[in-house]
Amino acid sequence: MNRIIAETISDFSLDNYRPILQRDLSLGTALQPRIGNLVKVITGMRRSGKSYRMFQEMDELIRQGVGPNLICYFNFEDNRFAPVTAQTGDEVLDTFYELHPEALTDGAYLFFDELQEMQDWGAWLRRIVDTRKATIYVSGSSSKMLSTEIATEFRGRAIEFELLPYSFREIAQNNGINDIHSTTKHITLRKLFSAYLQRGGFPAAQGLPEELAIPLLQSYAQQVVARDIVERHNISRPRVAAAFTRRVLGTNGKQLSIRKTENILRSMGLSTSRELLADMLDYLQEAYLIFQIRDFSFSLSDTTTSLPKIYAIDPGLAAANTNASIRDEGQRLENAVYLELRRRTVGSRRGTISSYHTKAHGYEIDFVVGDELEGHPYELYQVTDSMDDEQTRARELRALWEAMEESGLCNGTIIVGEGEHASYDSPDGAHTVRQVPAWEWMLQRD
Repeated sequence: MNRIIAETISDFSLDNYRPILQRDLSLGTALQPRIGNLVKVITGMRRSGKSYRMFQEMDELIRQGVGPNLICYFNFEDNRFAPVTAQTGDEVLDTFYELHPEALTDGAYLFFDELQEMQDWGAWLRRIVDTRKATIYVSGSSSKMLSTEIATEFRGRAIEFELLPYSFREIAQNNGINDIHSTTKHITLRKLFSAYLQRGGFPAAQGLPEELAIPLLQSYAQQVVARDIVERHNISRPRVAAAFTRRVLGTNGKQLSIRKTENILRSMGLSTSRELLADMLDYLQEAYLIFQIRDFSFSLSDTTTSLPKIYAIDPGLAAANTNASIRDEGQRLENAVYLELRRRTVGSRRGTISSYHTKAHGYEIDFVVGDELEGHPYELYQVTDSMDDEQTRARELRALWEAMEESGLCNGTIIVGEGEHASYDSPDGAHTVRQVPAWEWMLQRD
């Protein structure tokens, strides 16, 4: 028996991590241990709370009556075990079963954290799935455990769950605010929402003063560049990767032109190419640092040449990595709305989130939620700081009314940073736009 591994397994206790704050991400009903089980894989950016989501699952299993002796948690990122190989994994399981032989017959609940640190982890995990009576959960940094790799290694034998940083609803709950209908709570919620747009939802940034939160969030982006971009993809120009990432995050909520970005980087004395920048943009998305969306297509035969709009993984991270002279409250609000739409739609048939430009006049719609395979839009959203200005109100409404006419929808939504509930009917009375405060919309469940 490996003494260090035995001590690591035996010393693990959920009590060391309490309070375990509840995340809204459901992993579904726990599967009973058996050979050939589906593997539940939690993916997401570094430091977004994947380990604690595993702790939450363990806590729930124990509440349901699963004995702690049947649960094995192991973090393969522990540098005492580097380099991690399949033999390391075998030693972990052999040690666990030697400590708890009843888990062989009763079935084990195995939680493998940062499994991507193991070379050829997929082949090893397939062998465990095929030979052990177990329920298996895996989490890992997106630098090596991406959805494309999961599909390659398991081909339908794994279920992926995307974990984003805290939503505003989770932050409110973790601050003890459950009664959102209380008028006295509204002032607190508005202040909390303003702080969320500035600091974001990464767990470790919560409660930190600005002078500590900003360098922390900057370090997260730097770590993604170093490990998930430069190291993973053997990028020979780390300065280009760092400068490009900063430019991309500065484009948060806007369209990104690779050609223009190449020219800007060249003017800074950095040698690069459009091909390299296009590849790195995809790498940033694979690493969950950013997301790209394009215009909605009503037919598969339609081809869009629109530039992608960029949204960061977190409004606070985007703010921390953007020039301090830029005041981008509207962009951060739009970013937060995109992330909330993503939480509500990813994994469903209505999971396509796109932008849209009307065919008649080219008016921009911030978000269309729909089934792009069928060409069916379901929801239209505009996001703006305020509707108090007459020109802003006219611009946002005419865009929605024209988009509703082209899409066949009767209703649309405007999410405002400042303002209260309101309703607007089109001149012909055929379409209605509902206005809702952003902080309140964020607290809704669907």
